Amino acid sequence: MNKNIRLSIIFIVFAIVSLNVFPAYPSDDSSPEKITDISDRKYEQVLIDLLDNAKESIVISMYGISLGFGEKSPVMLLLNDLLEARKRGVSVTMYLNTRFRDTDKSEGSFIESPVFKELKDAGCDIYLIPSSRTLHDKLIIVDSRYVVIGSTNWSNSALRRNFESNTLIDSPRHAGEKLKRLEDVLKFVKSNTEISGIPDYLEDLPEEIAISEELLVNKKYFSRMVTGQDERVFDLYLLLLGYSQLTSESEFFINMEDMALSLGLPSAWSYTALRRQVIRSLKRLRNPYDLISVDFLHGKDVFVKLTDIPGDSFVIPSESIMKRQGADLTLRLKFLLMIEALFKSRGEDISSIAKSDLAKRFNVNESTIQEAFNDLKKIERNRP
Repeated sequence: MNKNIRLSIIFIVFAIVSLNVFPAYPSDDSSPEKITDISDRKYEQVLIDLLDNAKESIVISMYGISLGFGEKSPVMLLLNDLLEARKRGVSVTMYLNTRFRDTDKSEGSFIESPVFKELKDAGCDIYLIPSSRTLHDKLIIVDSRYVVIGSTNWSNSALRRNFESNTLIDSPRHAGEKLKRLEDVLKFVKSNTEISGIPDYLEDLPEEIAISEELLVNKKYFSRMVTGQDERVFDLYLLLLGYSQLTSESEFFINMEDMALSLGLPSAWSYTALRRQVIRSLKRLRNPYDLISVDFLHGKDVFVKLTDIPGDSFVIPSESIMKRQGADLTLRLKFLLMIEALFKSRGEDISSIAKSDLAKRFNVNESTIQEAFNDLKKIERNRP
C-alpha cells in the first residue's frame, strides 16, 4: 500500500472517530449547523448536559410528562434541572398538552402535581394547550440555539426502556424557526383562553366601535351586503371588528361554535351545522368582499386577519348595531344607523338630507333608505 493511500485511510478514520467523539455542542454561532443522533439511552444524558449548562433560556413543548415514583425518577431529575436553571436566572417556558387518549391519562396528572406548582412558583412560564387541540410535540430548545426533537415523552419508560428516536441540532437558525412556531401556538393559547370564559362574542364588546368611512361609501362593501341581503356576513364582520378592537389585534383565532351562537344561530343545532354556517360566511368575507384573510384549522378554531381599510373612520355605539334586539333591528336599519353616525361625526343632521341623495351617496335604492327609516320609527314607537 503506497504512502498516499495510507494517509487517505488515516484521514478518513480520524474523521469518523471525530464525529463520534466530539459532540455537536458547543460551537460558535457562525459555524455550520451540526446534527447529532441522540436516540435511545443517549437522549437523557445529552439533555441533562444541555439543561445544566443553559445560560439564557429553556423552552419545552411536550405532549406527555409522567412523574413516575420517587424523587430520583429520571423525569423528576429533569424537572429538578429546570428548577436549578431558574435559580441561575435562566428563563424556563413550557407548553404542555392537556388532551390525552384514555391510555395516556397518567401523562396528564403532572399538571395536578406539587412539582408543577413548584415550577410555577419558581417563575416558569407554563402554557396549557386547551383541550380542544392536541399538542404532540417532544421538543426542547436551549439558549435559542440547541434543538432536541424526536419521539421521547418525559416518562420513565420512554427515558429508560423504549426505543426512541431523537436528534440534537446545533443551529440558531433552526431554533429560531421552532421558537417562531411556538409564538403562533402561544397566540392560540391566549386567544382561546380569552374566548373560553366568554359565552359568546356579544359579551364585553367595546362601548363604541370604529368603522372606516370607506366601508359605507364604497359600493363593494356594506351597500353590496345590504343590496344582496347578506345579513349574516354583515353581522359576522361587525363581530370580528368589535373583537379586534377589544383585543387590539388585527389577527386572531376565533372559536366557530361561539361565533355561531353570537350570530343568533340555534344552540340546538349540531356543532357541524354551526361550524358550516360560520365557514360559509367567513369565505364570503374573504371573497367577494376582500375584508379578511382566513386559515381554516382542524377542530373548532379558525385564524382570521382583518384587511386594513384605509381612510377616516367614525364611531358608533356597539349596542345600537351589534346587540341582539330582535327582528326589528334589520340589516337596512343597521346600515342607516351607521350613516347617521357618520353624519353626526361631521356635525351634520341626517334628517336634513333628502332620501334620494342618501341612496345615491351610499349606493342603495331609495326604497331601501325609506324602509330603513320606517324600521326606525317602528322601534321608536315600541320603546317604553
